Amino acid sequence: MHKVLIVDDHPFFLHGFGQYLAAAGEFSISTALSVDEAITNIDNERPDLAMLDVTMHDGGGLRVLRHLRQHYPSTPAMFLTVHIDPEQTIEAIRLGVRGIALKDSDPDIIVEAMGVILEGGKWFENGVTEIALRHSIDQPTRAVRSDDLLTKRELEIVDLVCLGLRNRDIALRCDLAEGTVKIHLNSIFRKLGIASRAELIVRRGGMRQPEEGNKKPH
Repeated sequence: MHKVLIVDDHPFFLHGFGQYLAAAGEFSISTALSVDEAITNIDNERPDLAMLDVTMHDGGGLRVLRHLRQHYPSTPAMFLTVHIDPEQTIEAIRLGVRGIALKDSDPDIIVEAMGVILEGGKWFENGVTEIALRHSIDQPTRAVRSDDLLTKRELEIVDLVCLGLRNRDIALRCDLAEGTVKIHLNSIFRKLGIASRAELIVRRGGMRQPEEGNKKPH
């Protein structure tokens, strides 16, 4: 029996869909109403599949997905959401999401998608990836211009922020003082015209990957 974690901040949907899956007899279901609760569950229970809502507070499904990729890269995740914008889709694919399904789909279709993903495949709702592709074609230069504004050190810090690391952890990874990391972040926000880590994470979905000499230290 597969262990499935469903993460959603709407209790009615969360428990209703959880009961529907449990009744199928194929899944052991656990639920989380917040990002922090989801991360705790993942660390303690190690689910076989994480089903994540995108539009939650505190970073939503993307934050949970980054935690999975950093700590449990072999654990598959899929998004189950009402709506996902193109930049979120691009970021999710970059982070290795295995599927995206819409909540208004037939529940049997969602169960089918879960089976495909649990067997090692991928499953994306019709139209979601096409919209993201058109978005990336229509705005091909925005991210490159942003990327070119940043120094190699700033790009390195951007990557670590997008992995969910806090300033103290970034300082340790980069052999910097924590105050220096804050200075770099202020410079990054100013150059990109943003005001928060959440905006930076969304923007990073379109920015090019760092050059070979700018990879994160291990």
